[in-house]
Amino acid sequence: MPDWITFIKPLAREGESIILLRRDTLIAFDINFEKLPRPLFAVHSGIRIPSTGSVKNYADPTGNTLLDFRIRLYGATTKRRYETVCASCEKREGKKKGTPSLVDFHAERGVIEIKDGKIRVQFRFCCYPKCHNLGDIGYL
Repeated sequence: MPDWITFIKPLAREGESIILLRRDTLIAFDINFEKLPRPLFAVHSGIRIPSTGSVKNYADPTGNTLLDFRIRLYGATTKRRYETVCASCEKREGKKKGTPSLVDFHAERGVIEIKDGKIRVQFRFCCYPKCHNLGDIGYL
């Protein structure tokens, strides 16, 4: 993991690098802008996260220089990219929030601003890789 990302929760067990997750597990990590490879913190005031069911309000980024933030998921075995939830998870999640996304960000606004040199990103997965029946049991 790059030194500019710090996992907050959940943490891997001591001596392990794999984190086992459930759909209801909220994942949180901090991005330390001051440790990014380029001096991005000097010109950017935050990040724009994708609009998902748990992002409370659309944020108007007028006048702000923002980085667009995305999470790409790949199967741990097949290395295949996952972009959508499976049909059964879409049916389950769709009842709660409309059209579900594979990664559901949790935030008050669609823009997360830098606070003390860091940005806290929180999200959960809405679908397990095994749901797709493609041979993966985990995400990378």
